Amino acid sequence: MTGHALRRFGLLFALALLGSCTMHERAVQWNGHVGPDGEPVFVLRSTYVGMNFGILLPVLGDTDIGSMIKESTAWIGHEEGTHLRLIETETDNFWYGAPPLTWLFTPIMTNMTIEYRPTQAALARENVSDSQNVAQPPR
Repeated sequence: MTGHALRRFGLLFALALLGSCTMHERAVQWNGHVGPDGEPVFVLRSTYVGMNFGILLPVLGDTDIGSMIKESTAWIGHEEGTHLRLIETETDNFWYGAPPLTWLFTPIMTNMTIEYRPTQAALARENVSDSQNVAQPPR
């Protein structure tokens, strides 16, 4: 590897180390179907990306369950919804990605899915009516 290519790789690696992020996406349209309690529901899926040092020691990003719940529920907020139900959590530790580099700096990705009952204001913003008829299956 030439010196220029090595510097470019080092710069890209440093930028990757400095970046930890959180991404959220919501599902709000259910064709009139409702949740288990007969009320409309929204589903929030949050993805957290972080970095561990030496496979186990967190250095970037809060990917533990407490931090994830705190951030996701703050993102939902009281104006958006209530009656939360945690559906699923999943954590992937990519120590095997490009050894020995990933044995030293290990990317971590955690997903959390939360179902919640939206407020009337949130339903109105998304043009979802809580009195819609249940959709008929396709024929």
